[in-house]
Amino acid sequence: MIDNLIQGLGILLSIQNLLLISIAVCIGIVAGAIPGFTGTNTVAIALPFTLAMAPETAVVFLAAIYVGANYGGAIPAVLINTPGTAGATATVLDAYPMSQQGKAGQAIGISIAASVFGGLTSAIFLVLLINPVAEIAFLFGQPEFFALSMFGIIALASVLGDNIAKGLLSGLFGLLIAAITLDPVTGQRRLDFGFPELYSDLPFIPIIVGLFAISELLYLIKKEKISDTDIDVDSYDNVFEGVQYALKNPFQLFRATSIGTIIGSIPGAGTSVANFISWGEAKRASDNPDQFGKGNPEGVIASEASNNAVTSSSLIPTLVLGIPGSGTTAVMLAALLLHGLQPGPQLMEVFGAEATAIMLSLIAANIVLLFFALAISRYIVRVVLLPTQWLVPIILVLTVIGVYALNSSLFDAWFMILFGVLGFTMREHDYSLIPLVLGVILGPLAEGAFRRSLELSQGDPSILFISSPITIVLWLLALFALTSKPLKRMIQG
Repeated sequence: MIDNLIQGLGILLSIQNLLLISIAVCIGIVAGAIPGFTGTNTVAIALPFTLAMAPETAVVFLAAIYVGANYGGAIPAVLINTPGTAGATATVLDAYPMSQQGKAGQAIGISIAASVFGGLTSAIFLVLLINPVAEIAFLFGQPEFFALSMFGIIALASVLGDNIAKGLLSGLFGLLIAAITLDPVTGQRRLDFGFPELYSDLPFIPIIVGLFAISELLYLIKKEKISDTDIDVDSYDNVFEGVQYALKNPFQLFRATSIGTIIGSIPGAGTSVANFISWGEAKRASDNPDQFGKGNPEGVIASEASNNAVTSSSLIPTLVLGIPGSGTTAVMLAALLLHGLQPGPQLMEVFGAEATAIMLSLIAANIVLLFFALAISRYIVRVVLLPTQWLVPIILVLTVIGVYALNSSLFDAWFMILFGVLGFTMREHDYSLIPLVLGVILGPLAEGAFRRSLELSQGDPSILFISSPITIVLWLLALFALTSKPLKRMIQG
């Protein structure tokens, strides 16, 4: 291990690699800040430009883009209630209310500090403990994935708002939407209503942008600007105040980072699952749970530290098992194979120095992210002071262009508008959007795990509940999440 570290540092610490990391982080932040333009798309577009690079340099470049894009998604989440990436969806819950209260600078500062802490800690963890963690991740089979999916939806439905029934209904509606596409086992068409665009894959990004961005625009047209309070945009004081707040809450940072690291190491789980579960656990453990969703800084810490921790830990199954931990790492897996690096159990023996250089590059990328994000923070918070008569049309045009550019499809743009109206209607009737989003995200994973588990057990449903200690623990946690709030109210009279 020591030899790999020394050789990995030798590879990483070249002027060319450090310069490429700096450029890649900046590219990633800009791309991640554009609603609808995901980190996966950015890495995929950059992939052809790495063909002339050395294998380890190419993957280092793509990994740095991944780090930048994952943070960049927090910027529109803070300023305009629109997650730039799916991993920043839970960030909007508290960061945007902070902006409306004139605390956009603090929210940006908290998001920077939490993101860098989560990414940096998880990267160090990755370098030191990649092999033991990979063995734990390998314990997750189909029943465990199904139990994890159900736990995520139930936990969020129970902690969001005062009405658990509305939360569960929202989550079930998300699962129904996820079932629009064809049956994954028989291949039969289901709920696509004759639209070929819904035949195989659900347009996830238009759904997210519509639910959050378009529904928010319908509220913004009634206001003069996003923030109801004047804020100081001529100094970094508010941003550094947010950074200090995050650093004064090390327990929240470690808890969110731990959740992100564990979930990121599970193949297929990804940032979307991690930041919702982290946010839910932070609310459950808080002394002021009623303030979550209304501008609680602890919610921003929970979401941002966990989703950036996923960027590092999702490389564990990618490098050690050859199984991508997220959509972006799937593209990076292709890059590894394209450049002749074979992921799998033998990677650390055959390409130990190169693999270590890739892991160390995540540490360097997070350090670059800290300085670059702080440098631009003073200027980006000015967005909340722009007149909505200009801001609303600009956001609408950018979101339509971003969503259309995904597949060059007008259908996606109209789909986004449809979900914008749905999101506005749900908010007007006090239905949380988050369980719906998580249902859409986890639906394919849960359905696939459910069907394959029953095939393995020849129809015996007990495999979903008691097949391993992990499934038992996850279902007990789900039961606790479902009953803890009503029991607490009953005890308090």
